[in-house]
Amino acid sequence: MPRSEKSGEPQSHKPPTSGGFPKQQQPPPGVQSEMTPEPLDELPGYRPSGKLEGKVALITGADSGIGRAVAIAFAAEGADIAFIYLSEDEDAEVTRKKVQSKG
Repeated sequence: MPRSEKSGEPQSHKPPTSGGFPKQQQPPPGVQSEMTPEPLDELPGYRPSGKLEGKVALITGADSGIGRAVAIAFAAEGADIAFIYLSEDEDAEVTRKKVQSKG
């Protein structure tokens, strides 16, 4: 977990409750790499326990955002992943590589 430069205390990944991120709006479908800051899609330090071994997950919109995070998390837990998306081929390729790296 990242540590605060000032206090050395662990920083949480929780978004600030007010005004910490710039407003952003993309016409759908959005491109994750154009978001600032880019959404987190993996949890560093998370230890999977195989809860989804032998399962298959079909995830819609897994090219970016919450869908990507779910695909990566489910793959880490042992699920076989199939996902569909609209037209964001570059985002989908990033998701595919991250899912495959989980096993």
